[in-house]
Amino acid sequence: MINFLEKNRIISITFLILIAIEIFFFSSLSGPPGAKFPIISIAYHFIIFFLFTFFLLASIKGKEKLKLRYLIIAIIISILYAFSDEFHQSFISGRNAGIKDILTDSAGIFSSILIYTYIKKSSDKNSS
Repeated sequence: MINFLEKNRIISITFLILIAIEIFFFSSLSGPPGAKFPIISIAYHFIIFFLFTFFLLASIKGKEKLKLRYLIIAIIISILYAFSDEFHQSFISGRNAGIKDILTDSAGIFSSILIYTYIKKSSDKNSS
């Protein structure tokens, strides 16, 4: 699947943009969405930034060989988007910016990088 996304970057970019819009949309809603069920909020932050980073990395890398700089660029952009999301929330009624959310986002980001790298190295090893 990763090879398909890398070869068809337009699909990765499309999913990346849709996820970015979805993050912005949910950040724009007033009131804390996870107040009654904080585990859902934590899971949402982890999963959405996992997917954001996954599609971002596939978009950046394309057909090129996986390089450290691609990983670093994906991490930096993803963390900056997480910070901008929390900053945006600070202006929404009933919402606040939280370091806990950024840490959860970061866990999703780094998990995505690790899993993407593992899958790529495994598939490269199997194809040679």
